[in-house]
Amino acid sequence: MVFGTGGVPANYKGKFENLFDWFRTLGINGLEIQCDYGFRISEKNQEIIKKEKEHGMFFSIHAPFFVNLGSKNSAVVEKSKKDMKFGIELAQSIGVNRIIFHPGGGHDNTPEGRKIAIKQLIDAVNEFTHEIDMKDVKLYPEIGGKSASLGSLDEIIEICANCEYCYPCIDIAHLHAREIGSIVSKDIMREKLQKVKDSIPEKFNQIHFHAYTINYGEKGELKHLKHGENMPDGRVGMPNLDDFIAVIKEMNIVPWIISEASDTQEIGAKYMHDLYIK
Repeated sequence: MVFGTGGVPANYKGKFENLFDWFRTLGINGLEIQCDYGFRISEKNQEIIKKEKEHGMFFSIHAPFFVNLGSKNSAVVEKSKKDMKFGIELAQSIGVNRIIFHPGGGHDNTPEGRKIAIKQLIDAVNEFTHEIDMKDVKLYPEIGGKSASLGSLDEIIEICANCEYCYPCIDIAHLHAREIGSIVSKDIMREKLQKVKDSIPEKFNQIHFHAYTINYGEKGELKHLKHGENMPDGRVGMPNLDDFIAVIKEMNIVPWIISEASDTQEIGAKYMHDLYIK
């Protein structure tokens, strides 16, 4: 099982090489490396990552935000394919086998426009993944936080069902936000995950989660909340992480969970780890 943070937490003030000793004191054993502005990891940090993998740490990589395989602009799609190939080579060089990416968008936000965009994305992924040796690297399209962006639950399932190397990244907060506050009970949480399991059972055991609470509006995601923070109107932050962990246990999922709680990722990761163990 993996409980980790999305990026180096803001509360950590030391050197990168000492981060993982701090993680171990908290029961955290994972880091999602945030390559938000490009697939770049310094040579020094690459060596640290390889060393820490030998000591029981787990790593995934989040692709840059400018990667957009669902764009209407063919030049953007071509560049995104090249960027993803480079990211795969980087991941392989340091022994990381999970790359998370946003499906993007740019076509008309209509059923027909979205259908065109998803087919284009599937074709693009299948093209570049079959041009190179993927080895053990898996790609994880992530649930999108805004309702207009690609990455609904159904779209993630469709991508994973039609791309050999794609597996689901279920960001439960993004799902809650894009559906304007849909996950209000443990039963609904279970229903969402059961749908993934029923649809792509062969890939369900490699599922990847982002879990935290979120502020949202009529168009979806507004802001990640701090762990334990309420909504601006005073409502308790959702989705409920206790329900999430309970469903994970009930469904016998061996979790890989990344906390993206705003500036409190390590607190969220520790909370979910301790709850899972308890």
